[in-house]
Amino acid sequence: MTGQLNYYNRMIKMHKLKHEIWAIIPCKKLEFSNGRLIDVLSFSERRQLACLMLEDVLTALVHSTKLGGVLVASDDPVIKSIAAGFGARCLQNYADKGLSSALTSASLLLAEEGAKGVIAIHSDVPLMTTNDIKPVITSIEKSPAVTVVPADRDLGTNLLAMSPPGIIEYSYGKKSSLRHAMAARAIGIEPTLIHASRLGLDLDTPEDLERFLSSPSDTKTFRYLAESGVRDRLLNQGTDGLRVKAVGYG
Repeated sequence: MTGQLNYYNRMIKMHKLKHEIWAIIPCKKLEFSNGRLIDVLSFSERRQLACLMLEDVLTALVHSTKLGGVLVASDDPVIKSIAAGFGARCLQNYADKGLSSALTSASLLLAEEGAKGVIAIHSDVPLMTTNDIKPVITSIEKSPAVTVVPADRDLGTNLLAMSPPGIIEYSYGKKSSLRHAMAARAIGIEPTLIHASRLGLDLDTPEDLERFLSSPSDTKTFRYLAESGVRDRLLNQGTDGLRVKAVGYG
């Protein structure tokens, strides 16, 4: 009876996901997040920043009526709690073996459940809005398709969308947007490249943070950095001061 019930529930889930496009957000454990900001933010500041950036990204995604849902890949209990609070799914029995591995596992699961396409997006693009995700979804509604949103700074991949899931392999790192585009062309797909200022800015380095803080935004991330005094501290130090070790803060 239990086996029949599990099979029945699985069939319901597959029917629900069929022809839907899902977003996937991979997240490191909080203790390892924002490592490249260690010279300007304390541990507690980096941890809080990671949580609020994720909340901003989730806010934009869960309000999209064109997405089937959001799947978060993380083994951090706090991250899982935040995701659950937004109604997002969490990848079960997940062990962090790297970014590409996380996204591959999540994509395979969604593909098995019948999802039409997936959008892999990082959790450190807090400026993203629901409207920003619309053209991405539209671009992969006709399969096969691949869409890439490069990072402004290093041509990494801030967002990678594909239909069907798994049609190309995930290959992250510096200039990965070029590799993802080449992988699509290698199988006969001309990728859609979207250059969007809000999606292109990921808060990965002190310079990214300075750029983000230079223009106020209606995000939880900006409000936290402004109200906590971090914004004033960093901007008053100037570009050279961004390299000062954040000892004793937070």
